[in-house]
Formats: sequence, C-alpha cells, structure tokens
Amino acid sequence: MLDNVHLRVFMARWRKINPSHWVHHDLQDFFWRLYLNKTDGAFIKITNPNQDSTPSEFETYHLEAGKAYFIPAGVRFSTGTDREIDHFHVHFDVMGMPDLAMRTLFNSPICLPSYDWMQQIILNLTGEVGTDQELVNKVDLKLEMQVKALLYQGLTLYINTLPAEQLAQPLQIAIDQKPILPAVTFINNNLALPLQNSELAQLCQMSEGYFLHRFKECMGQTPGEFIREKRVKLAAQKLLLTTESIEQIAVSTGFGSRFYLTRIFTRSIGLSPAAYRKIKMA
Repeated sequence: MLDNVHLRVFMARWRKINPSHWVHHDLQDFFWRLYLNKTDGAFIKITNPNQDSTPSEFETYHLEAGKAYFIPAGVRFSTGTDREIDHFHVHFDVMGMPDLAMRTLFNSPICLPSYDWMQQIILNLTGEVGTDQELVNKVDLKLEMQVKALLYQGLTLYINTLPAEQLAQPLQIAIDQKPILPAVTFINNNLALPLQNSELAQLCQMSEGYFLHRFKECMGQTPGEFIREKRVKLAAQKLLLTTESIEQIAVSTGFGSRFYLTRIFTRSIGLSPAAYRKIKMA
C-alpha cells in the first residue's frame, strides 16, 4: 500500500489569458498542472512521444470549455490561445510515489470526463492559493482543502480508467527499489551536499560497481542523472515558492554557482532560472 502518496498544492487561481501573453514554448516542469477554461480557444501542443519526432511534429490538445485537463510533471508542452479566456489553473506535486512509476503511469496530458459537479466546484472557488510575494504568508485553509479534494477526485477518475495490471506497476516498482532506497532517501535529504557514488553504495551495503548497476536497473537513471533531476526540481520549486536569489538557490540545491545552475536548469527545463521565474504563472 502506497500510504505515503499525497499532494502538495503550490498555486490555485482564476486568471484571464490572451493571445499575446499565454504563449509559452517547450515548457517542462517537475510539478503537475490542472487547467479548466470557461470557453473554447486555448490549446497545448505536445511533442508526439510515439514517434522519433522532429520539433515540428506535435499533438495538439484543444482545451474544451468546462473540461479539466491534467498535465503531469515532466511532460514537455507549448501553449497558446486565439482569444481572451477565463482560465483556472492549479500547480501541484504528487509526492510519495516512485519517480519511475510516475513516468510510467503519467506520461501525457489527461482529459477528464466532463462532470457538472466538477465544473461547479471550480466555478465556485474563491480566493487564491498563490506564490506572489503578497500571498506568501496568507493561509486560506478552506480553499486549500477544496482544491486538494478536487485534485484527488480528478486523479481517482483517471486511475479508475486504467487496467489492473498497469495499476500494479507502482507497487512492484516500489518493491524493486528497496535495495537502493537508503541511497535515494539520502539523496533526497541532502541535495546541497556533494554526493559521491562510493558513499551512496556504502549506504546500500554494495560495491560501487554493483550499486551503479542496481540503481540504473531500479530507477531507470544513473545516480548522477537522478541527482541532477532532483536538484533541478528543488531549484524550480524555490524559484516558484520563494524570493531567494538565484545565487542562493544555486548553493542550497547543490549546484554551487549561478553559472552551473543556469546551464543545467536551462538544459532540463528549456528556460533559464531567471526566465522561468518570470513565466511561472502559466
């Protein structure tokens, strides 16, 4: 039982989007999004994951009025709209599920069935859970509970459509990852520190060579790739949720310098940290 799976909401709000501002190219984040619009006209474009795609090969998702769409973490997409639209969006993170299981289960946009009750809940939401400086210390417990309940219900609706064998994968992945879990836990808790493969191997009571093999087998990534991804994710959250300088974020996430953070972050996200901070409202 994955009883530690839970949601963390970063932002939930209504806003107006228009053709001159809601134009973002090749976005990729380590948090999820929920979108719902009052009218037609907006769209997202995803590079087709089923082909050896060139940048021009996209799958377009037209965001139909009144329908809720999830964009899972890690999905790379572009946005646009041909008119001004009332747009509801939530930024959130699904925590406690193995990363490999997340990538397996949630690797493309999800359009939820149109339910009147879901639309009504969203339309009735007031207030905002935000990341703007004036909202940092503001707490709206009722709104946060409403948003989390909505997200859990939406994810449950999607999961109910998956076959049983696919749903069994996260539990099996979690079991398979147990041998290297001490290293994963240490990495997650110590991203600001230098992390050496030899030390991580010792935590798992393995030789370094066997550890590298088992880690790649269990996680689908090398330790270095996993550490870089986690550091970029933490940096993205700090850019979204704090007013720390980019230099401070570079140090606290283990990159050491703004230059190195910018190089790795831009390669991973598609935007520099400074540019990412400016368009975090998408």
